[in-house]
Amino acid sequence: MTVATRREGVRKVDLKGVGSKAGVQGLLGLVASLLATSAQALCSTVSTVPASFGTVSSILVRTTSQPASTTNAGLSCTGALLSLLATTDHFYATITSSTSGMVGPTGDVINYTLYANNSTSYPITRGTAFDFARNSIIDLLGLLGSPTVAKTVPIYLGTVTGSNVAAGVYTENLSIFWSWNYCSGIGLLGVCLGRDIGSGTQSLTVNMTVSNDCVITAPNISFGSAPVVSAFATVSGQTINLACTKGSAYTVGLSDGQNPISVGGRRRMVSSGNYLAYDIFKSAGTTRWGSVGSARRSSTDAEVNPGNGLGTGSQVFNYNARIYTDQNTPPAGTYLDNVVLDVGF
Repeated sequence: MTVATRREGVRKVDLKGVGSKAGVQGLLGLVASLLATSAQALCSTVSTVPASFGTVSSILVRTTSQPASTTNAGLSCTGALLSLLATTDHFYATITSSTSGMVGPTGDVINYTLYANNSTSYPITRGTAFDFARNSIIDLLGLLGSPTVAKTVPIYLGTVTGSNVAAGVYTENLSIFWSWNYCSGIGLLGVCLGRDIGSGTQSLTVNMTVSNDCVITAPNISFGSAPVVSAFATVSGQTINLACTKGSAYTVGLSDGQNPISVGGRRRMVSSGNYLAYDIFKSAGTTRWGSVGSARRSSTDAEVNPGNGLGTGSQVFNYNARIYTDQNTPPAGTYLDNVVLDVGF
C-alpha cells in the first residue's frame, strides 16, 4: 500500500509537470507568432515615378487648372497595420525645390499646388512636413493593409491659373524627405510589439509641354444688298484679332472658300447654283489675302502690336473685302461662302 501511494504521487507530479511545460510552450508560440507579424510591417523609400501634365496649350495653361499625379512619390510600405494609427504615429513628407514651379526654356514659370489626395482638400505646403497619417489618408490608401504586396504613396498636382508662358518643355525637380514612425504590430491587451522607424529622401520630376495656340476673333463679313454687282460697296475697316502664345512667331492664312474659281483664284459665294465672285484683301490695299506662301500674313505684319505673340494681348490685322464688278449680275438671292482662317507656327 505504501509503495502504491508513492507511485500515485509520482504519477501526479509527472502529470502536473507535463501540463506546466505544455502551457509554457503555448505561450512562447503565441509571442513568436505576434513578433513575426510585426516584422512584416516595413516601409522604405524607393525611386519615384515622374508626374507629367502632358501637352497643354498655352491658352489652357493660363485659363484652366490642369491636373497631374504620380502613383509613387517615394514611400513604399508592406505589411498589415493591426490597429488604427495613434496620435504619436506619423508619415511625414517634406517637399522642397530650388525653384517655385516648373521652369521653361525662356525662364517662364508655371506654378502648381501639391495635394495629398485626388481633391483639393489637403494641400501640401512646400518646406513644411505634411503628415499622411492624419485625416485617414494612409488608411484610405490601404498602404499598410497588405502583408505581401508593396504599396506606394501617390501625390496629386494642380496648376495655378494665370500663367502667361511661352511654348516649350517645363520641368521641376522636387526633393521629398520622408520620415515615419508607427507601431508595426499589436500584442495582447493592445501592447505595441515594435515600431517601424525610418527616413529617406527621393527626387520627383514634374513636367509639362506647352504648345502654341491662339484665341481668334473674326467677325462675319456682310456686303449688304444691291440690285447689280457694281452697286456693292467695299467692306472696309474690318479686323481679325489674335491672342497667340507669348513669344510665338506665326503666319495667318485665309482659305479660298468653298467655291473658288480654279483659274484666277477668286472666291465665290453661291445661291441655288449661281455664283457671286468676291475677295478679301490685306489691310486697306489690293493684295489678296490667301493661305499659301507670301499670300499669308506674318505676325510682324499686324497693324496693332506687330511682332511675336503676346499671350494675353491681341494683335490686330486689318482687311477689306470687295465684290468683283467685272462679272455679270447673277439672279437675286442670298449668297453665302465660308472661309477658314488658319494660324501656322
